[in-house]
Amino acid sequence: MPEIFVRDEVVYFKDSLKASPHAILFLHGAGGSHHTFRDQWARLKGTARIVIPDLPGHARSGGAPFETISAAADWLADFVKELGLKKFILAGHSMGGAIAIQAALNELPGIEALVLIASGAKLKVAPEIVESIERRFKEFAPELVDRMLSPETSADLREDVLQDVLSTRPETYLADFRACTGFDVMSRVGVIRLPTLVVNGADDTLTPLKYGEYLAVNIPGAVLKILHGTGHLPILERPNELVAVITAFIHSLDA
Repeated sequence: MPEIFVRDEVVYFKDSLKASPHAILFLHGAGGSHHTFRDQWARLKGTARIVIPDLPGHARSGGAPFETISAAADWLADFVKELGLKKFILAGHSMGGAIAIQAALNELPGIEALVLIASGAKLKVAPEIVESIERRFKEFAPELVDRMLSPETSADLREDVLQDVLSTRPETYLADFRACTGFDVMSRVGVIRLPTLVVNGADDTLTPLKYGEYLAVNIPGAVLKILHGTGHLPILERPNELVAVITAFIHSLDA
């Protein structure tokens, strides 16, 4: 993986470096990393330039996780500038979607469209989740995975996600969840004037369908796609369907 320095801290990221009319910058969710988008990387890198950073304090990137979504969006502006991205689709999962929304509200130069996956204009995390991570992270991890995934999700994928969760420091989850809990731009998303794709899993209990519906109704021209048989991780639970939806959205930008 290549690396660059942003604010004097190393940032690891994946970059397909494909010459293409479109670039997609993916932002992972709480406790995640570039690995979260492994299926999108494999299936979309032939369609567009794909860039996926590990946010500060995640995986191999230096620094500390951000305490607020606003701080993360400010950092994103520096990352985009350092990388030299001039025009890109900004796609985020969960917390990453919140960062994308905040960046759009900040009018970050270069954003041509938004893809908001399992996200919302407000992302308060249930207090019992935070308390369980603080007090008994390893014992709680399987329950957290159950909350993330649809009952239809295979045992193999469930085990893969569990290992991803356990490989993340609980302190990282706590910082990310504090940032999510402090995020609320429900009264502001109506000013966004970007083509926007909203994707929600029908079985998502962490960011329920009503979150996606709110974004689709309040962001002018936004399109909502509902993926059935998936919970909070459609990027892993229904990767082929998600890629198809994103690909169609990219084509719509050229129409």
